[in-house]
Amino acid sequence: MARLQRALNARSYYWIKDEVGDRIGLLWGLDGVWRWSVGDRPSREADTFELAKDAVESALGERLKRR
Repeated sequence: MARLQRALNARSYYWIKDEVGDRIGLLWGLDGVWRWSVGDRPSREADTFELAKDAVESALGERLKRR
């Protein structure tokens, strides 16, 4: 199961990691816009953190575990 982990010393930057801890994507907010990217896909915008997280889960085909 993939997990969402906040990057150290960052308020709106999250790593998406696989079950062994490798980074497979990002979710970040900047200037009022959230963006996400998984694998080699280009980043995409989302209006909120929750919508970005939902989009990542949809792209992965599984729910993210929060750490």
